[in-house]
Amino acid sequence: MGATDSNCADHDPLVDAFMQELKGARAASDHTCRNYAQTLNEFVVWHQKTLRSAPDWKALDRDSFRAYLRFLGRKEYSRSSTQIRFSALRTFYKFLIRKGRVKESPIRNILLPKKEKRLPQFLTPEQIHALLEAPAKAWEKKRSNQKTRTSPETFLRDSAVLETFYSCGLRISELCGLKVSDLFWEDQLILVEGKGKKERMTPIGAPALDSIRLYWDRIAHPQKAEQPVFYSKLANG
Repeated sequence: MGATDSNCADHDPLVDAFMQELKGARAASDHTCRNYAQTLNEFVVWHQKTLRSAPDWKALDRDSFRAYLRFLGRKEYSRSSTQIRFSALRTFYKFLIRKGRVKESPIRNILLPKKEKRLPQFLTPEQIHALLEAPAKAWEKKRSNQKTRTSPETFLRDSAVLETFYSCGLRISELCGLKVSDLFWEDQLILVEGKGKKERMTPIGAPALDSIRLYWDRIAHPQKAEQPVFYSKLANG
């Protein structure tokens, strides 16, 4: 978190009391305490430089904090950074209200800029291919080491897991919950239990099914319908 000024403000008794409560009753981490102290210090320094006086927390009004918001905007602080600063100030004012130092928070109705919405990032076809090939390459590398005794079950499982993820777009919890009876081989479908125990049928591609077959052939085909498709621990892995 960048500072608005490298100078330190004079000790403020109300800020000191707030920090003592954070460290004591609320048992906040050192990292959290440092962030609060720095954020409040930045506001105090700004107030001292702009208005030539230490802030009187009881007398500050919305216009004071709107001016601070404009200052942060001119300094080109990110929206998330601005929100973090005002979140700390809001928490401080909740403390002042609880202690009877002020009646209401002047920050309560101040509208802050919304966080930037970032577009989702996608893997390129080359990255997807490299990801799907990773277990096989890891197995070849480990097998080439003559001093290492290993078997391919874990790598076959990991390959089947990645192929299923890619083919079906499952959540981790959904994949972990797959049972033998959830696979419909001829129809190339799987039954998935999602959030709220809602079930849905999802297509699964031939490469994913082939990977599961290879994995099962190595570990001995599961015999019971309720057995998991993928095992987290393998006897020979």
